[in-house]
Amino acid sequence: MLTLLDGAVRSGKTLNIVQKIPQIFDSIGNDNLKVFSGYSKSTVRNNVLIELKPFIENYLGGKFKYNSASGELDITLFGKLYNCLVVGGGKSDSAAAIQGGTWDFWYANELPQHHYSFYNMALSRLTPANARAFADSNPESSNHWLYQEKIKPYLEGNQDVRDVFEYWHFTMRDNANLSDVFIKNQEKLYTGAFKARKIEGLWIVADGLVYDTFSRDKHTLSHFDVLQKIQSGEIAEFFLGVDWGWNHPTAVILFGYSRKGIYYIIDELYGQKIEADGVVNWIEQKQKEYQRFFSFANCDNARPEQNDKLRRSTNLVIYEEKPKVEDSIAMVRSVINYDRLNVSQKCVHTLQEFETYRYPSEDERLKATVQADMPVKLNDNCMDAMRYGLYSHLTRYNRGFNVNYI
Repeated sequence: MLTLLDGAVRSGKTLNIVQKIPQIFDSIGNDNLKVFSGYSKSTVRNNVLIELKPFIENYLGGKFKYNSASGELDITLFGKLYNCLVVGGGKSDSAAAIQGGTWDFWYANELPQHHYSFYNMALSRLTPANARAFADSNPESSNHWLYQEKIKPYLEGNQDVRDVFEYWHFTMRDNANLSDVFIKNQEKLYTGAFKARKIEGLWIVADGLVYDTFSRDKHTLSHFDVLQKIQSGEIAEFFLGVDWGWNHPTAVILFGYSRKGIYYIIDELYGQKIEADGVVNWIEQKQKEYQRFFSFANCDNARPEQNDKLRRSTNLVIYEEKPKVEDSIAMVRSVINYDRLNVSQKCVHTLQEFETYRYPSEDERLKATVQADMPVKLNDNCMDAMRYGLYSHLTRYNRGFNVNYI
C-alpha cells in the first residue's frame, strides 16, 4: 500500500508523516531496512530529518545517528534499533543504487521529484507482507506520471488503484499553525496555475504569460522620472544581472533599489556577439552616465571565462549563481505582485519580453517539443538576466522581503 499526502505548500504534509513514523516502525518491526528518499540526500536531510531528529530524541527519548556521506541512519526507539538508509531518487541512474535490497518501509519526500525508474524500483523492493510506503507531494502539472497513474484513477473511483493506493489531499488552510496574514502573503507570490497549485493544492498545467500580472500602465515609468529618482538619491543601490549569449543575444539588466524598497530596471544592454569587453565598456559608460557605482553582478554561470574577465576588469563583486527557474520566477512574480518593480520605458527589449515570455501551448505540450512546466526558451534573454540579478539581491541583501515561497 502506498499512502500519498499531497496538496498546498506549508499544509503540514511532511509533519503528519514524520509524527507517525515511530508508530509505523513499531507495527512493522525491525527485521528489514527502512528507506527515506528525496530528490537528493540533502533534500531528505533538509525536509525530513530536520523534523524527525528532534521528535525522536527530544519528544520520544530515542537515539538518532545519521552518516550524511553514506546515507546510513540508525534510529533507536522503545529499545529497538531500526536500520535505515537515506538515498537520492531524482536522477536517471538513481535506481541502480537500490537494486537488490529488501525494504519494509519507504518514505518518499516530494515524490514527483523522483525519477520514474527509481519510483518503480522502490516499489518492487517492498516485498515483505507488512511493508508500507508513504509519500508527500506538492502538485505539479496534471500531465505528470504520478497524477496520471495514481491520483486521477483514484479520484475517478478505479478500484484496482484504490486497492493499493491511499490518497489524502490538503490545502494551506488545513495547517492550523499558519496565520491568515501568512496565507495572504503567500497568495501574493502566485497567480494562475501556480496559485492553484501552491495555495489550493491542485494539479494544473501551467499556461499563458509567465508574469501575467505585469502591467505597462502600473509597472513602467519614463526614463526622465528614473533619472530624477537617481539624482534625488531615492535610488540608493545599483546592481546587474547578466545572461551571456553569442548567436542569441547577450542581455545585461541594470537595477536600482530605492530607499522605499522598490526595484527599478533602469537600463539594458542587448545584442548578439557581445563579448566580456563589450559588457565592461558598457558598465563603465553607465557608471559615468548615472554617476553611481554598481555593487555587484550576478552572471550566467555557463560562461565562466567571461565572468572571470568581468571580475578582473571591473571593481564589481561577480556572483555566478544560476537559480532554479521555477524558484526565481516565483521571486520575480512576488516583487511584481507587491508592486515593488518598475521598468524604465527606455528598456524596450525587457518590456517586450515581459509581454511575450510564456508557458507552452497545449499543441506544443502534445508534440513534446517543450517541457510542460518551463517557459518557452524563446526571446527570454532579458528575463533570464532579470531573474539572476533579482535572485541575488533578494537572497543576499534583502532577506526582509517576503520570498518565503517553499
